[in-house]
Amino acid sequence: MTDDVLGSTTNKHVQDDALGSNPDVEDITEDVTPEDFDFDAFVAGVRPGRRAVRVTARADLVAETEKLVIQFDDLDDEDKEGELAEQILEEYQALKAQILGSRRTFVVEARSDHRRREVAKRMEKLGIDKPGKKASEEEHADYNRELALHCLADAIVVPSNVTVEGLRKLYETASSEVDKLSGAFFDASNNPTKGVDPNLSLRRYSTTHSG
Repeated sequence: MTDDVLGSTTNKHVQDDALGSNPDVEDITEDVTPEDFDFDAFVAGVRPGRRAVRVTARADLVAETEKLVIQFDDLDDEDKEGELAEQILEEYQALKAQILGSRRTFVVEARSDHRRREVAKRMEKLGIDKPGKKASEEEHADYNRELALHCLADAIVVPSNVTVEGLRKLYETASSEVDKLSGAFFDASNNPTKGVDPNLSLRRYSTTHSG
């Protein structure tokens, strides 16, 4: 049994052509002229950047899968072909299904600096004021962390019922999952097209030419 059971495969047959780097292809895209470009129509079609990320609820079970791998590795070569090995594999697959089944996709939308200020104003109405100049570093850090949670809750559009309190509990239990959401929020706001490259072609090539 190896970690490949989790689905992390590699493929040595991928060629550079799958990335779309073909020297024989000529770019014939015409330059946009002022007469052809309708700026108002372009602006009307602009939408805030969005990023999707999967949050895993049962990442704790990964340790259980690792224990099974260790248990399998400790078997004698003969036992690795027997019923105990099959039982270990079945338990491993069941845990893997539980881990993957606990994933949920969250969609985070970009927010402007103006929106951030609006969030800060809403916090003031809730009695959460920005610390003054004489406040300690810890007070500033606590406020900035709270502001970040409020901004993140405001930016998550799927699911639609994410709350600050829920994010706070998630952070206390699994801070790495909130970090994922925060990273997606940063990318949506600052680099919304990050990841839009020929990797999809690469994956398709890898899938159809594997084995």
